[in-house]
Amino acid sequence: MTPPGVADPLFLHELALELHMPVGEMCNRMSAHELTVSWPLYFAYRRREADRQEDAAKAQRTLS
Repeated sequence: MTPPGVADPLFLHELALELHMPVGEMCNRMSAHELTVSWPLYFAYRRREADRQEDAAKAQRTLS
C-alpha cells in the first residue's frame, strides 16, 4: 500500500533498494511527507551534484 500523495510508486522501490528495506516496512516507518517531499528532494540534489562533478571532470580533461 502506498502512502497518500506518492506520485510515482516506482520511486518507493528505488528508495527501498537504496535503504535495504522492504517497501511495506519503509512506508510504515516514514511519514508521507518524508516519502513524498524529503527523499525526492535528496535524490534531485544527489543527481544535480553528480552532474556538476561530471561537468567539472569533463572541463578538467579538456584543459589537460
